Amino acid sequence: MRKLSASILALALLALSAVPAFGAVDQGKLNEIKALTQQMTSIKAQIIDKEVEAGILDQAKAEKIKNAVQERQQKIEQDIDKGEFHGFGHKKGCGRKPSDNSPSPQKTE
Repeated sequence: MRKLSASILALALLALSAVPAFGAVDQGKLNEIKALTQQMTSIKAQIIDKEVEAGILDQAKAEKIKNAVQERQQKIEQDIDKGEFHGFGHKKGCGRKPSDNSPSPQKTE
């Protein structure tokens, strides 16, 4: 019985001492993420410029998209500077319910 109690106590102490390690954020890795997201933003801007050159987008729409991309990049950088990283987007993927003013999907048969 004492061995079981000692084992449980040792396991509890081990688990409690490991908690701070899981919560620690590696600032160096966050800086790497920040640099990569800056590269990604730059590449997105280049792609948008090429789409304008190809006639896929008009200049006004391209500027609107580039501004939104830049605003998102600034938000990511602010979060990283605070030691946080929440990923990309608002996580409104395939399971998102459409809003009231969004067009409803049309079924094709």
